[in-house]
Amino acid sequence: MYASGISPRRISEILNEENVPCPGQYAFEKLGHKGKPGDRRLWGQITIASMLKNIVYIGHMPQLMSTSISYKNHKRYKKDQSEWVVVHNTHPPIISQELWDRVREREKSVAQGRKTATGYTHPLSGFLYCADCGCKMKLNSVGNNKYAFNCGDHMRFGKTICFSHHIAAKTLEKIILDDILEMAQRIILDEKVIREEFIRHNAEVQEKSIKAAKKELQGKRNRIEELSRLMQLAYEDRLKGKMPEDICIGFIQKYSEEQKKLETEIAELEAKLTETENTIQSADDFIRNIKKYLEAPELTREMCYELIDRIIVGGLPKITGKEREIDIVYKVDIASVLRHKLNK
Repeated sequence: MYASGISPRRISEILNEENVPCPGQYAFEKLGHKGKPGDRRLWGQITIASMLKNIVYIGHMPQLMSTSISYKNHKRYKKDQSEWVVVHNTHPPIISQELWDRVREREKSVAQGRKTATGYTHPLSGFLYCADCGCKMKLNSVGNNKYAFNCGDHMRFGKTICFSHHIAAKTLEKIILDDILEMAQRIILDEKVIREEFIRHNAEVQEKSIKAAKKELQGKRNRIEELSRLMQLAYEDRLKGKMPEDICIGFIQKYSEEQKKLETEIAELEAKLTETENTIQSADDFIRNIKKYLEAPELTREMCYELIDRIIVGGLPKITGKEREIDIVYKVDIASVLRHKLNK
């Protein structure tokens, strides 16, 4: 349910409405656990949110998740997930790795979505951005269960900040669904060639990205070495009486602050570099996902979470003086390969 766009709160409401026993109720019925006084034994969004992150459901066993302050102070505190010891494949999973990955993708998605006053969440809510100011597009009702999107800044502050990017929700849904269906049809007709072209294209993009990141990383490392040398020189000059103590302390403090900042930037850059090197965009996964929707009758939120990263909406032709552009950015950039083949 969460992977298809339903919030933890709404999931808990559905489970309570359908009288599905919560973990507390199940433990009471099967094991006789009475729980805490006043426990209502109902599903809550916190319970759902913690279950969505529990790797036990995919067959792995996390250990050493908490520790005490010392052997004298036995108060426990939770450790960071990076410090856990995880034993893999200790028992049969009750959900698939594919579903687990889809939940993780939704958590990382820019589109969390907002409900209307009637509790409706549009499939495209949170995915749309204004092409001119970069603000998220906001959903608004135009009556008779019809909706439209417009630039959030324009709706809040008027044309002082940005001009109108009004577009009917149904129009936008049709444009995006048609693009997905066309892409699915073309992939099915020439799947092997498109997959090979995508892998080649992706390797070229990754190589450029890795090369730029490594160059930046080396520059920062060289600067850290230089700062260490400057701090050592300042300290030696102070010992020899060549530099007053207050100036020496000032220099060392300044160099130290810059060094700490660079160390943080290096850590972030190394993580990004590792991610770039290790994350090979899976053409197979994307092709499999998009083929599922070959005959989709309508655009759904689950479809958007699986395929789309964001959508950039241009202004109206009567305002910009040019044809309106709708740029759909897919999670896997196989669309650029398809466009390249089309232009040949």
